Amino acid sequence: MRKAHKRKQGDIICYAVMIGYVVYFHSPSGPKDSSTYFESLTYCHTSVDQLSDLLLRFIMFDHTRTLNHISSFSLNIIPTLIFFLVAAYVLPIITRRLLRYVASPTSFSEKSSGHGTPSISNLPHLSGVVPWLGHLMGLTIDSTRYINSLIASTTAPIFTINIPFARITVCHPSMDRVLSRHVNDTGLAQVLVYVGPRLFGLKQDTIKAVFGYNPQPLHKQKFGHAENIVSLNQRSSTNIRDRVAKMPEVNELLIGRWVFELAVSATASAVWGVANPWSMDQEFSNEFMKLSETFDTLGRPFSWLTANSAWKSRKFLLKRLREFHLQHREARVQTTGHSINVVASSDPDWENNPDYYHIEMVSALGLLATTSTLAVWLTRHLLTDPDLVKVVLKEVEQVKYVEEDEDKPRLDFANVRSECPWLMASWYETLRLHMTGVARIARHDFMLNIPGSEPIAVPQGEIFMLPMCASNLDVDVWGLDAAVFKASRFIDKEGHVSGSAVRKVRAFGAAGNMCPGRVFGTDIVFSVIGTMLRTFDIEAAPGEEFRVPTLRGGFNVGFERYGDDVKVLLKRKHTA
Repeated sequence: MRKAHKRKQGDIICYAVMIGYVVYFHSPSGPKDSSTYFESLTYCHTSVDQLSDLLLRFIMFDHTRTLNHISSFSLNIIPTLIFFLVAAYVLPIITRRLLRYVASPTSFSEKSSGHGTPSISNLPHLSGVVPWLGHLMGLTIDSTRYINSLIASTTAPIFTINIPFARITVCHPSMDRVLSRHVNDTGLAQVLVYVGPRLFGLKQDTIKAVFGYNPQPLHKQKFGHAENIVSLNQRSSTNIRDRVAKMPEVNELLIGRWVFELAVSATASAVWGVANPWSMDQEFSNEFMKLSETFDTLGRPFSWLTANSAWKSRKFLLKRLREFHLQHREARVQTTGHSINVVASSDPDWENNPDYYHIEMVSALGLLATTSTLAVWLTRHLLTDPDLVKVVLKEVEQVKYVEEDEDKPRLDFANVRSECPWLMASWYETLRLHMTGVARIARHDFMLNIPGSEPIAVPQGEIFMLPMCASNLDVDVWGLDAAVFKASRFIDKEGHVSGSAVRKVRAFGAAGNMCPGRVFGTDIVFSVIGTMLRTFDIEAAPGEEFRVPTLRGGFNVGFERYGDDVKVLLKRKHTA
């Protein structure tokens, strides 16, 4: 019953938004057009997709030549009739579901675990400014920085907030040590129970497999074992070197897009093999970049319409991914990407299961987009500080090559901490500023010991939000300039990377749940940055200037996404 409860949450929100339009638009005191309402719904997103925009123009009575023959009365009455009919169908459904949820034993009315033990419901609760939807609106507009503001507003180390038909337990950074004792009780993969059906179309059999699956042991082996890291780095470095070697002497391009694509291709070559669509299919790569920037919009109501760009990109990518798999099946089933796919290990007929490709896309958005986006942030921060670029360039020019192949050596960043302290410092400063927070789901019932309080009964499926930015942006820890990029805060008096400063950063996870691919991902970023600086002189294109990117709105869970790009000239260096 608890899982059925979760599956219906997204549908209820969709219906509520639709009814909200009807009430808002047709109320006596409401405005005569719907622009205000839809602007409020799409405030956190950078743009409205073309198809959605066309419909909104129609609803807002934006007369065009094709509609000139329709009378003003028709233009006003048609949307009214459409929404009236839809509302007449939807309202009874909403009423029935609301009554069912209120009567459900899994609703938020329960206050204890049933054995006299305090439950999550007994924790302090923070209400939103707007009843029922307030926290959802805050998260949509300002993501986990909104959570950070909630933490600052209370002295409670752990508290709950409600979004429509879901509860989130928010943990102050001081709870890290307590929660680290429950690494095996919570998981990140289980987040798909909530977002999988709507964002990726996952079926219930796959959801069940994900919820009962603990990927940490396998991921630690594939991405954390020394021999596997070396193998991954060999493939990624080769990809970077070969792609850069094919570039012309002078390139005018968008630096963010180029760095993103280079990092994606390198990571994909390591995880999915040399034969992968991210490296071999430019159209696929373009659509993946679109989806990585907008996939959270798939959670909008009627995503086929209101998030048409992401919806079309997802459809295209899944179709092309399946076609590519059939063309390169023998090589693909030997890759790391295949081995970590939960559908491949849980369904004997995985090859004919669409969710195999859905899970592959989920993995790609996690493995490829995270590293690549952070590489762009680091690049943009470096380019705004010419003096820092000179120091980092001097460091990477000293990095030695590993010559597994006499004709194609690769850069060796095994000793980057000692050889490139300023590059390492810049990397940690990037992580400090742009890592936001992670969600964890209780994999089963367990007891949470809270200092100075009785143990709390945590039910299976409970959502925990662990905001890394709360400590990363704390002025008491980092100073009044905590929001400013300053790599020097990670350099000690001897010119080395400061271990004490590094230990304060929450970057690769929280509460003991650490990313197993953190070493591999860092190596990818350093290889991209090192190769770029050693190979090219970088100049701002005419009319452009280097600046820190704006922040893209929306659900920036895990890491922040940049909102703009800058055109540059990459001019190949020639050494004697």
